[in-house]
Amino acid sequence: MNICEAGVRQELSRRGVLSSRELQSALGVSQPTMARALAALSPTELVRIGRARATRYGLRRDIRGLGSTWPLYRIAENGRASVAAHLHALARGEWFLEDEEASETLRGNLFPDGVFPDLPWFLQDLRPRGFLGRCLAHRCADQFGTPRDPRDWSSDDVVHGLVACGGDLSGAFVLGRRALEAAQAMAQDPRGRIAFDARQEQYPARADAVMGDQWPGSSAAGEQPKFTACLAEGGGAICPVIVKFSGAAGRPEDRRWADLLIAEHVANEVLAEAGIPCAKTSILVAAGRTFLESRRFDRTAAGGRRGLVSLEAFDNAFFGAIDTSWMDAARRYRDAGWLASGDADRLTLLWLFGAMIGNTDMHYGNVSLFLGDVKPLALAPTYDMVPMLYRPDIEGRLPAEAVAPSLPPPEVASLGARAARLAHAFWDRMSREEPVSSDFRNIASTNARVVADLDAACRV
Repeated sequence: MNICEAGVRQELSRRGVLSSRELQSALGVSQPTMARALAALSPTELVRIGRARATRYGLRRDIRGLGSTWPLYRIAENGRASVAAHLHALARGEWFLEDEEASETLRGNLFPDGVFPDLPWFLQDLRPRGFLGRCLAHRCADQFGTPRDPRDWSSDDVVHGLVACGGDLSGAFVLGRRALEAAQAMAQDPRGRIAFDARQEQYPARADAVMGDQWPGSSAAGEQPKFTACLAEGGGAICPVIVKFSGAAGRPEDRRWADLLIAEHVANEVLAEAGIPCAKTSILVAAGRTFLESRRFDRTAAGGRRGLVSLEAFDNAFFGAIDTSWMDAARRYRDAGWLASGDADRLTLLWLFGAMIGNTDMHYGNVSLFLGDVKPLALAPTYDMVPMLYRPDIEGRLPAEAVAPSLPPPEVASLGARAARLAHAFWDRMSREEPVSSDFRNIASTNARVVADLDAACRV
């Protein structure tokens, strides 16, 4: 083995992607010597990144026999798939996105040559998480030996999961041919679809199956169980949905979760009536459970998909400030050209509204952007807008205190006044909603008065 070639492998393994000049300096060799060494290394080992004098080099890294390179497909709204790029696993945990037409949004200004220090940010949302993520991780553990707890998954575990069984995850990206074939088969197979008028029987059966697949310690306190489904509607149209459900044991905490599912639906109705895009939801009660059916806005009736990314993944990549409010995020995204002014205002309004209805769970994973190829990105419809202040705690206690929202800052006074009106409409409707428990209707009546006072203060 040529000593210089071995040195190149060692440096790329130790330091990651490097230029020819950096390799020359590290190994103390001339440019012609380095050129011969790089030319001698096989393309199965070496990845060339960039062109001409900007060329850099990375060493390929095999992931558990799956290889080091996979096509990254994008499924369009009409259901057709195309190759968006190729993803390469590199030494030192780096990744290279090879796309012929460099995307303004996927690379942004921080990753101009497509090299990422970890799994690319727009794939981070595909890490298994939450209730459904743990179900997926449990199945993958049995099949592929990955950790049973998704919080223990490395980026290599994530790629393994995406390539092996990532055919029906959020957004429009699918990694690898096997996952694409699974996605296409799923879109064309009518056997897994639920007839619209069969939901009363099918949803309880799905809920029982999901809960029966759980294992000790799998469900975090306060997290809502759910499943995905595909409804068959008239004229051959399909409707992919996410369905949350309450417990069926008749305990007080089951009743409270049912109230919260109804509250999420009512919040969506109030916002939608005001012209604010929301997930389209409906409530179904069957077999002692309350179901919240939410139509997926990252899917289309034609069997297609829309690109989607959470603020958590986006902000971690470009700003690193997910401990701030959505209102702060709206300002910095607008100022950086990532979000149009109208969407920035809508995000601010949602933050203010959420505070007024007791949504204590407004983290960056609960709001998303549609992922296009050019700036600005569009804010996705609202989802998970729930008064989580009232969720049962780990000991089963049912909170009943009134909301205590702060007066909105003067800079957003008009948005604050609008949020207060919407919040009052929400609490007023919840106080009169018949399926809601009497205890929660009383809470809603109190909160309607609190928010009415806030509305009056916003108008002064």
